[in-house]
Amino acid sequence: MRAIDRSAHTNRWRHWPAAEKLVVCAGLMLVSLLAAGWAGQVIILAGLVVALLAGARVRPGDLARAAMVPVGFIATSTLAQMVTLDLSTGWPVFGIAGPEARLQALFVGQRSLTCVTALLALALTTPLTSILQLFQRRGLAGDIGDIALMMFRIIWLVLDCLEAGQRAQAARLGHEGARRMIRSNGRLLASLLPRVLDRAQRMNTGLGVRGYDGTLRFVSVEAAASAPRIAGLCSGLVVLALGLAQLG
Repeated sequence: MRAIDRSAHTNRWRHWPAAEKLVVCAGLMLVSLLAAGWAGQVIILAGLVVALLAGARVRPGDLARAAMVPVGFIATSTLAQMVTLDLSTGWPVFGIAGPEARLQALFVGQRSLTCVTALLALALTTPLTSILQLFQRRGLAGDIGDIALMMFRIIWLVLDCLEAGQRAQAARLGHEGARRMIRSNGRLLASLLPRVLDRAQRMNTGLGVRGYDGTLRFVSVEAAASAPRIAGLCSGLVVLALGLAQLG
């Protein structure tokens, strides 16, 4: 999460309008779902990776860490689709699916990887605050957006308290040996919730001191979205979908 948040605030496309990036990423996901051939999936995936690394200047390590969990889930799911289960004999008999089923499973995995990469492209180039502000301008209730931001902030508080406690324990040799490590981790987890609640209360007090009136406001550093540019992006996505349909 730290890598995603850091990349979202420091990438080269940070000042681009969130609406335009959302149109591109959501559009590419839709094109990937509509593309029926392998070539289309490979072209979209390669284009997204090149755009992130060379265009947005996202660090390769940040992209790899952000994609590690979803790629692992997709790989596991793809392997599971290649396994058959036969209960006709009364006992579970596992086997390997036929060539056609294996090929279909690999294609589903490739399409899932392409869609996840499009979603990661949005997450790695656009902070959560910008996305919520965009939805609020389109009619999302302010309370829902504020709750989402507060939950996001609470996650960071938990991580900060957890890492601070782990560093303090390591400095006092609290991780030397298995028994001592288990005891130290138990004490850390037992004290984590009170510390997080205390930090959250201090954050709430700080908001009140600064005149919090029920709405969280942020300074936007993004350019204004342009209707002609959005129309051009949509046209480009339609052209890409038609071209990939010809390849398929």
